[in-house]
Amino acid sequence: MQERSGRTRRRLLEAAAAQIDACGYADAKLSDISRCAEVTTGALYFHFSSKTDLAEAVQRAGCAMLEETVDHLLARCSPMQALIDVTHVLARWICEEPIVRASLRIGRERGRDGSAIVDFHEVCVRTGLRLLRDARAGRRVIRADVSADSAEGLVTAVLSGAEADACRGMDPDRLAARLTGMWDLLLDALVVRDLRAGLRTGPPHAPLPGGRAHEAVTA
Repeated sequence: MQERSGRTRRRLLEAAAAQIDACGYADAKLSDISRCAEVTTGALYFHFSSKTDLAEAVQRAGCAMLEETVDHLLARCSPMQALIDVTHVLARWICEEPIVRASLRIGRERGRDGSAIVDFHEVCVRTGLRLLRDARAGRRVIRADVSADSAEGLVTAVLSGAEADACRGMDPDRLAARLTGMWDLLLDALVVRDLRAGLRTGPPHAPLPGGRAHEAVTA
């Protein structure tokens, strides 16, 4: 019974993400979401009390995907490498993942009306800046002559630019190549020369947590 309930909740979150990504929060209808999830409206209300509740669950799923991916990366590589990899992962997700695309759209659209809701863009930026600060504090990867404000501005610009390109529909492989080139330039400006060679600027090779089947959507 619990397993079936989890599957229903997952279908509802995926359907909500797809509808919000396609139509926007205001125009996404609960009747369309329940139909796409192949459940009754009553089943939807059993799991979620309102569209707001459902939208917040979509955003929590996006945040959980990001958090688990960062934890996975930090267990295997340095904070600086994790930062580079996170930008690539987020860019790919924004191109392809309805949960992430919907999380960003909810934040943009509901933020304008003053609603108290997660701003997923800000979550992504804060995550990137935390990794950058960890890189500076740990092995002192960041050059001493680079101010914290300048470095954080560059990382914010990379994350925001990748998001904008992905939202405009740039091909994911082209976006990955663009990000790789940006990091090639940025690392020369940011990173201590002796540590530069140990950093990969392209996308991570191994599969990472996250994606459409990610269990975070059941949380």
